[in-house]
Amino acid sequence: MNILIYALAAVLAGVFAIRVPLADRRDPARRAFSALATTISLTYGGFALYLLPGLGWFKYVNGGAAAFIPPALLAVVETCFVQGNRPRDRRLARLTVASPPIAIGFILVDALYFYATPRASVPEVVLTFYVFGGVLISLHRLWQLQRGSSDPAERTRLRYTLGLAGATIGFSALEALIRAFVIETNDLPIGIRPVVVQGAFPPIGAVFTSFLLYFLAQIITSWRLLDMGVLFARLAAVVGAAFLLVIIDVFAAGMLFGDYPVHGFFQVFMASAIFLLAYEPLSKQLETWAGRAINSRGQRLIDALAAADQGLARVISMEGLRAALMDGMIGSGRVRAAAMYLWDADRRAYRLDSERGVHDPPPSLQVARQPFVDGFAEGPFVRIEHEHMLRSQVQRSEVLEPRLRTMRTMNADVVVPFRSGDVVLGWLTLRDADDEGFTEAEVAGLAKVVDRASVILENLRGFEQLKEEHRLAALGTMAAGLAHEIRNPLAGIKGAAQYLQGSARETDDAEMVKVIIDEVDRLSGVVSQFLDYSRPLTVDRASVSAEQVVAQVVALLRAQGTLTELVTEHAPDVPEVEVDPGKITQVLINLGQNAITAAGPKGRVTFSTRFGKLRDPKARLASAVEFVVADNGAGIAPADLDKLFVPFYTTRHEGTGLGLAISRRIALAHGGELDVRSTVGVGSVFTLRVPA
Repeated sequence: MNILIYALAAVLAGVFAIRVPLADRRDPARRAFSALATTISLTYGGFALYLLPGLGWFKYVNGGAAAFIPPALLAVVETCFVQGNRPRDRRLARLTVASPPIAIGFILVDALYFYATPRASVPEVVLTFYVFGGVLISLHRLWQLQRGSSDPAERTRLRYTLGLAGATIGFSALEALIRAFVIETNDLPIGIRPVVVQGAFPPIGAVFTSFLLYFLAQIITSWRLLDMGVLFARLAAVVGAAFLLVIIDVFAAGMLFGDYPVHGFFQVFMASAIFLLAYEPLSKQLETWAGRAINSRGQRLIDALAAADQGLARVISMEGLRAALMDGMIGSGRVRAAAMYLWDADRRAYRLDSERGVHDPPPSLQVARQPFVDGFAEGPFVRIEHEHMLRSQVQRSEVLEPRLRTMRTMNADVVVPFRSGDVVLGWLTLRDADDEGFTEAEVAGLAKVVDRASVILENLRGFEQLKEEHRLAALGTMAAGLAHEIRNPLAGIKGAAQYLQGSARETDDAEMVKVIIDEVDRLSGVVSQFLDYSRPLTVDRASVSAEQVVAQVVALLRAQGTLTELVTEHAPDVPEVEVDPGKITQVLINLGQNAITAAGPKGRVTFSTRFGKLRDPKARLASAVEFVVADNGAGIAPADLDKLFVPFYTTRHEGTGLGLAISRRIALAHGGELDVRSTVGVGSVFTLRVPA
């Protein structure tokens, strides 16, 4: 039976050696792992064949391959766990040089002088000491790295690897030690080589070796912390199910040797069939029980995710959605902090909507669309995976570094997007309570819950938007009627003031009448702008050149006698756009007048056109033509920046507060965008984007 276990361990190692490097053959960690798995496959495969009759020479395949295990294992440790420019262990080069002559020497000396020796030969003893001594060097190196690491997740990963490697080496050494002092006898049955050659101790070392290879493969391929609790829970479920099957088979097999063997065969068949039918729910239940005993906090998070999935069916408000998603996760003890970011159309960014738990440091209040979202709309995203990719794929550092930096500002170990198709509506971020990372099962469960929440989020936001539109429509109808009622008295007041202006003789009276007329004109302008804002907006599109539109706007502004320097810049190959020329000109004139006021007579305003992309997630990165108006004025305070496009909000005494609101409305009517960037003391940049 031991032969089968050694053969299975060899096959499993061979499969790992082939599959792990397929994703990226240039990755040094994958190549080193493949070399180690190949060496172990030859070692166990050679020993399994050596145990068969007539194939005694396969012990040289076993021994020759085993001689290369020390440098192969140390190479995996160095490539997987030694990051950056940290120095490599010098012992790796020494083991690499020593292994070939030791393998060749073992084969030649043992074949010439000790082939028929029943006990462990001198070359075998020397080889065994070399192999286990070399492997102990890898254990020592893992211990050094574990003590010197400052990353909690890395320390845990190293601790698990050290424990598994130690158990593998310990059981393998025990098997070799027992086998070395057992003498072959000729009294044993012929057919398979004597059992004593296989060893009096079960091949537990081969089992642990397979488990170690699986663990290393998971680290290399996904770089997530493989939770040992999850693995042991699965193992416990398999062991429990296997034990139950053995009991069933033992009792059922007894029926085969009774008075009615046909009945016994039928009972064995039925018992096996019933077990197969019950295995899936039974294994899940056993895994759940084992998980609660071994990995209680991880299991509580899985339970919290299941409860959240059920609770989402009863969500009818945004507050209910926030509570259903985050409260249970925080209560599980597995998550230290959670936060939700949602797209804010006014700020043109993802804004922190809500948070739970203890954030240290506090999360960023908003996240820009670029570069975090562009090309990064799939998920979930795990921080330690991105850190590993950044170390192993240096050529992608320009893309990976900004994304990883953004995840750190969000104080997130895992980020899962809310998506509607390929549109990112927002993000759910979680911080691990132990800084050890989330397991694959936890991340998969989280992704499932967030996918369902995305549908609810889209429905809720659509409903809220519809209610807001109805409220604004009613308010607009009322306000438009009120504006009409104000306009008529204003005309009477102005007429009376003009009559008095003609008869006023004293200077003070004439000046006061002029103030009345000026204020009436200003109020009349506000009413006219408001009526324009409240009317339905129609767009009469025509194909125009962006450069010509800007040239016309600059000419009109210069004709107003401004002393501010006006500059135009145009990128080459900017296509024509289908827009309403009059309304786009209105927007640019409004932006230009604001910029001239901010820059002052000695300032500078730059009008430029260029090719770009729409930023709104629903636009799906459609091509756009950008009209940019930049000034070198005093800039806009952050407190005012968020309110610029709110109707009737203005920072100037003579302003109406409707210019920018109307401008953004025109931009949206074209399917475009209008946003602003400003730095106090440097200036402001307004960008109008319309679809190309």
